[in-house]
Amino acid sequence: MRIRDLAERIQAFAADRIVLPLITPRKPLPPEVTSWQVIFVGASLTYAWRIPLVYPNFSILTAYHFDKSPQIDAAIARRPQAVVIKECAAYFPNNEVNRDLIELWVDRLKAVNIAPILATVVPVTRAHASKHPQRIEEIWAFNDWLGELASDRQVTLLDLERALRISEQDRHLREDLHSGDGLHLKMRTYRNHLDHLIPTALLSAHELELS
Repeated sequence: MRIRDLAERIQAFAADRIVLPLITPRKPLPPEVTSWQVIFVGASLTYAWRIPLVYPNFSILTAYHFDKSPQIDAAIARRPQAVVIKECAAYFPNNEVNRDLIELWVDRLKAVNIAPILATVVPVTRAHASKHPQRIEEIWAFNDWLGELASDRQVTLLDLERALRISEQDRHLREDLHSGDGLHLKMRTYRNHLDHLIPTALLSAHELELS
């Protein structure tokens, strides 16, 4: 390995493990959910969010395919107060997408008094969608279904699409929010557009648990 390559890797590691935690401000949670332990089950966007830096009572479990049953099993074993379930845009369109699994995970979590929180799939940009036929259409259909499921099962919907899309009429990802590929997000997108959704989602889950 060239010295320059090694130096760049060390710099990236330092930024990730040292600088990023120092410059990411922690945010308080509402008193009702301050003591909650929350597990966020997702993939690359979930990992890149670095949400435990903002809310230390969060932990993440990742799997880079649609079926996250082992991660749901692991989450249940840890008995948190809530589990966020998020799927990635990269899985669409694909026969691997299985709505029955989402319903099963919701039922399993509710059966052991863990609050499920369903996160909508982050959409892709129009340019990205043009290169991946049917991806954005299937994402929109899946997100619409998630909203219906959340309403039917009385669980919280964490609507990431709504926070990141161009408008209600144009549901593509905003061009200024992605990191270059039309799918993944800039770090400041998480900080400026998504972090603030967490307290509201947890309060909603808490109120549903009491109802």
